[in-house]
Amino acid sequence: MSFAALETRVEAAAADVDLLTWLAVRFRYFDAATWHTHLTAGRVLHNGDIARGDERLAPGDRVAFTPVAAPSITAAVLFADADLVAVDKPAGAVVQHVSAFAPTFVPALAADYPAEPGYRLEPAHRLDRATSGVLLLARTRAAFAALQRQFAGGTVEKRYVAVVHGVISPDVFRLDGAIGPASAGGRARHAVVVADHPGARPARTDVTVLARAAGRTLVELRPHTGRTHQLRVHLAHAGHPIVGDPFYGPGDDLDGRLLLHAEALACDHPQSGARLGVAAPRPAELAVGLQGPRRSPEISA
Repeated sequence: MSFAALETRVEAAAADVDLLTWLAVRFRYFDAATWHTHLTAGRVLHNGDIARGDERLAPGDRVAFTPVAAPSITAAVLFADADLVAVDKPAGAVVQHVSAFAPTFVPALAADYPAEPGYRLEPAHRLDRATSGVLLLARTRAAFAALQRQFAGGTVEKRYVAVVHGVISPDVFRLDGAIGPASAGGRARHAVVVADHPGARPARTDVTVLARAAGRTLVELRPHTGRTHQLRVHLAHAGHPIVGDPFYGPGDDLDGRLLLHAEALACDHPQSGARLGVAAPRPAELAVGLQGPRRSPEISA
């Protein structure tokens, strides 16, 4: 399956930058190696012609990209009934029925857990592409509406774990800076801002230290609000960006695996009203990431 071409204009700041570098920086849903593959396959046009990665750009140039559908993958099912299904979303997967930019598990999941007639399996909340862990999807309109009310009302409990840069001293603390669009860095980027900043919204995250090692810290995170990139922004602002975060940290280690995992979620079942708790196993990458980047072994006498 292919998609209609996506077209954009080159901004003035990109004058004389080579096309491959510009693509990898401007559109970070693919890395440079993947953009090179798309260029080689003729999927990128520069001013209407098939492009090469070393071509130099000028302000106002037209760059178009015709993506192909990303593969469908599977996600482990943690709970399922007639109203909803909870999965352990893989890191790097997007929550879409069809995607051109990353693997998606939704088509395979919908085949095994179809929604009610006239409806389609619908995620009840957001989980960043790079984040793994518990995700709820509604199988009925009524279930979706009930879950949305709970998320909006703040009655859903969420617990994350993450590995961050640096050794955090306090065992327990709170991050409560307002979050809004960043003044620089692209429209997808957010930041801790003053309360009267355009688009600012209050945000609160409780942090508990679980382990410290090798200049890194394993933390438990309990967000009490659901702002875009809240955990990533709050931790980066505190000087402890999440390991592997290309937006808010150095983007290092583990081939870009963001060491953030939605470990548990609790809500009221949309039909029975009983409290429902769902947990996803902690990925092994978090334990590896806590030890820091690999170093050459020391030689002892």
